[in-house]
Amino acid sequence: MVWYSERLADLSLLDAAVVAVVDRVGYLAVPVSETDGQRRGGFLAVDDRLTARCLRYALLGRPGFPAVRVRWSSDRRVCHNVEWGEAPPDPDDDQVRGHFYGYSEQAIDRFVMART
Repeated sequence: MVWYSERLADLSLLDAAVVAVVDRVGYLAVPVSETDGQRRGGFLAVDDRLTARCLRYALLGRPGFPAVRVRWSSDRRVCHNVEWGEAPPDPDDDQVRGHFYGYSEQAIDRFVMART
């Protein structure tokens, strides 16, 4: 939860976050912003198919988690993603992706600076 509290622009989203437990591991899922559209999507990265299916099922129908789906990886070295909300934007534009996921300007700037 600390990771998100250091990055989200709207910390009230954490009040509606869901912890889904699969095989004794907790996964924190933060919902989309349904009122202001500040956070338009979210995802959880997992390394096995069963966990991805379980997390999708756990989030289906919950408020704040529209269009829950699994994006399967074809590369064994890359995680599968359980996604919700709108389709994520271009992965090469950190600013656009940061805004899409509802991160604060400061968090986006820190991330961009760390990558350069």
